[in-house]
Amino acid sequence: MDYFFGGKFRQRGSYLKRCIMACGTLLLFTVLINPPPAVTAIRQGEWPTYLGNNARTDFNATEKLLNRDIAPHLRLHWSLQVPGEISSQAIISNGIIYWGAYNGFEYASDLNGSMLWKTYLGVTNAECGSTGVASTATVTTLSIKGKPTSILFVGGGDAHFYALNAVTGAIIWQTPLGSSPAHFIWSSPTVVNGSVYFGMASYGDCPLVQGQFIQLNAATGAIEHIFGVVPPACLGGTVWGSPAFDEEDGSIYFATSQDNYFDTSQSDACSKAEQYTTSLVKLRAADLSFLDSWQVPPADQVALDGDFGSTPTLFTATIDQVKRRMVGVMNKNGFYYAFDRNKIGAGPLWQARVAIGGAEPINGQGSVSVAAWDGRTVYAAGGQTVIRNTKCGGSVRAIDPSSGAFRWSLCLPKAVLGAVMVVPGLVVIGAGSRIYILDAVTGDVLYTFHDTAQDATFWSPATISDGVLYQGSLDGTLFALGL
Repeated sequence: MDYFFGGKFRQRGSYLKRCIMACGTLLLFTVLINPPPAVTAIRQGEWPTYLGNNARTDFNATEKLLNRDIAPHLRLHWSLQVPGEISSQAIISNGIIYWGAYNGFEYASDLNGSMLWKTYLGVTNAECGSTGVASTATVTTLSIKGKPTSILFVGGGDAHFYALNAVTGAIIWQTPLGSSPAHFIWSSPTVVNGSVYFGMASYGDCPLVQGQFIQLNAATGAIEHIFGVVPPACLGGTVWGSPAFDEEDGSIYFATSQDNYFDTSQSDACSKAEQYTTSLVKLRAADLSFLDSWQVPPADQVALDGDFGSTPTLFTATIDQVKRRMVGVMNKNGFYYAFDRNKIGAGPLWQARVAIGGAEPINGQGSVSVAAWDGRTVYAAGGQTVIRNTKCGGSVRAIDPSSGAFRWSLCLPKAVLGAVMVVPGLVVIGAGSRIYILDAVTGDVLYTFHDTAQDATFWSPATISDGVLYQGSLDGTLFALGL
């Protein structure tokens, strides 16, 4: 399997070059580097969860400072270097920036780049690689022992899920959910109505596990419900991406992987065609009861490793003069699929070919990027494709939400692996060692930032808040770009 973030990016039998801090032991600890600021009220420009909201639109509608006129003049404000790759999205709340790294730490810094605390949440060491915190955190306020407390929820690098005090980094609770190195939480959590939701995956299929979608009590970490993608006797159908929550009907969406193998240590047989693998799945969030699903037809699946390595995006579209509540998601076969949320099982209303399909997005095949939605246009990206008879290493597309037609397409030299980020008038992506800021209407490149370090690659999505762009690189650097 080869995938990432909010997912994974791991190639069978291979290692990524690592700069991992020697931890020596799996003891959990917190280091306070500077005194933390007091908790402040939620304010405009905060970015408290993966892709900004539970609909996973990756659109910051409140951003006013960074626009078409300002973008070409950005410069590096500051950068922070840590000994571990960064693929998580920077989260901003309480005047603090939060992000995780592959050395097993969750970090917090202030808006000036001064480190506040770091908490060790484990590292998985397997035959196919080593990774710590890949999950992007969610920060919200809950009542703990009758006191409003800002809490950070995140998947650790050791098959445990964690709740931390967002101001101090202290661990409030942790819940073990599998065995390391078999199980790994690439998925980023959704927190809603007192529960935390996320997917469970294997670590690069070495070995495979049963795919699960999990609901925990946000206050205690107790397991409330688990939805098994395949039966207990089966392996596969794992959930690498993150869930999207529909506030209107209380449903939750996630996408699954393709792998589906019989565990010979179990006595029950496993069907060769499990209905929830390589699928978009819709559940009732309250109890994880099944509502609907759609599976990629076998003829359209990528052989051996045709996962949904992405996260669903909720949007709306007017089709046949009817306003429809839509959900879309990218598959490794290169297609972006768009569904009526009320009729997922009926199949996509449209599909758009964004990239040439393939099992290895890290090598430019297919796509695991998450699309963005700004209320008018879907922006999707991926790997190798052809645009106007030109071979492209990657691309970004502006897509009509009603038809799937491309409004514009930008050819790039490298694949886009992270999610597309949007603010009014601008589209932001990372491709290879560069960050691109585009005009949302025309697709013209307004600004490019080049990370010249040896291991520089952007797998993480950008975050834009109050005129500053934050984005982490695989060279272990978090960058802050602004005026």
